[in-house]
Amino acid sequence: MCLMLYIATAEPLPVASSVDLSIESIDAARQTVTQWFSYPSVRFVGAHTGCSCGFPSVMAESPIEYYEGMPLLSDDRVADLRSVRALIELIRQVITPSQHVELYPVGDGDESQAPKGVIEWQLRSLDPERFFFTERFIHVVRGGTRVV
Repeated sequence: MCLMLYIATAEPLPVASSVDLSIESIDAARQTVTQWFSYPSVRFVGAHTGCSCGFPSVMAESPIEYYEGMPLLSDDRVADLRSVRALIELIRQVITPSQHVELYPVGDGDESQAPKGVIEWQLRSLDPERFFFTERFIHVVRGGTRVV
């Protein structure tokens, strides 16, 4: 089953495509995923693979931290890293200190399943070499000081 990555932003992202990253409208069969986001604009984000399998991910019941030796390597690690860098750059371009970006990595066909929880990230701490998603968790990326 392919991984599908969805991104929610305050303002709509334009549909775009490159070798390493694509931003697409969500097709009708997957629209249920929009219920899990606090922002109204939701898009699908594909990696170099077309789907989102090019973004390293793990399955777990609770958030886990990166550790040395974590099985993130794939046969296409160089291409995976290009896609991760393109995703981080996309987030950097759209995030503001007062807003955040929400990402939901979920298996194709499981979009209606509720997230298991939320993982908070700071944009400045995203390292492509250590980057991975925990599937079925909403990943909230903040760009500035968190306002409470």
